[in-house]
Amino acid sequence: MTVEDQGVMTSPALSAVLKAVVARDHPGIPTEGRDKVAILQDVMEAHGWRAVLELGRALRALSSHPVLRALCAAQTPRHAVERWSTLERFMHSRHRTRLVGHDVARARMTLRHVAIDGGRIRVVNDLFIWGVLIAILETAGFTGVKVSLASASGAAVVLHGGASRLAPRKLPAVTDVATFSWKPTRRTPAPVSGVSAKGATGQVRDRLQRLMNGDLLHPWTLVESAQRLALSRRTLQRALQEEGTTFSETLQRSRVDAAHGLLGDASLTLTDVAFCTGFSDQAHFSRTFRRYNDVPPSALRGLMRSAGSRRRGKPRQLPSQRPRP
Repeated sequence: MTVEDQGVMTSPALSAVLKAVVARDHPGIPTEGRDKVAILQDVMEAHGWRAVLELGRALRALSSHPVLRALCAAQTPRHAVERWSTLERFMHSRHRTRLVGHDVARARMTLRHVAIDGGRIRVVNDLFIWGVLIAILETAGFTGVKVSLASASGAAVVLHGGASRLAPRKLPAVTDVATFSWKPTRRTPAPVSGVSAKGATGQVRDRLQRLMNGDLLHPWTLVESAQRLALSRRTLQRALQEEGTTFSETLQRSRVDAAHGLLGDASLTLTDVAFCTGFSDQAHFSRTFRRYNDVPPSALRGLMRSAGSRRRGKPRQLPSQRPRP
């Protein structure tokens, strides 16, 4: 991988925020038609490493974006990082953020930013990603977030969350490994937007779907779901069977319903929709969506846009989801 390959930003929303913040805070640095690395490198040279870290933290401006909300619904900082790593895979990023150490008792974890082909990553990319992860944890409500790098002597040098003794233009030799820590307390984050079950009633199926809609990236199991609904595992299974469905079917229906709603948001890519609704990959998303809607998500989105752009005449009939059993 060449250094230039790292300049492609796969998230349109994050790219737009980056360029908007640079235009506002660093108006002398051009952004039009330029890739991420070139912009970040100019910011680093003009204003030092802290300005690059803060550009990553600017992700907080997307607090209402479905992708960030899905990331921030994680139960712990470790889960948030794992979700970010999943998103990197969804975006076909050449970089991965890997957990190399986790101390639950001390509320800290060590992360490494790596190139999957073994290539070199620029310092500005490391700093930017550390800023992005700070933004995710802070938006999720985790308090006292602190990030540090190891110096040549082995002592920790603070990047964020405390007084840093680093000069604006001086960093340790290694920037691709960072230690994150946080306080045990957590502010309550904004509720994750979910799709309510259609015709929601007191049926167990609808109660289960509303639970799942709160966090579709969560690895829901029958046992945990039953506990959250104050039911026994067997009672939940029997109730779903009596209502003509199963636990697995309800989970898939929840994801497809949510995806159906998100497809109307033109700012979201199909990859965004697949990630936010908890599918394992794009192929799984398309296959499952088609099973419930008779058309793939790309085709339904095209029909939605076509119908929305029609100014006269009767709008084209959109395909409806197959009725529940």
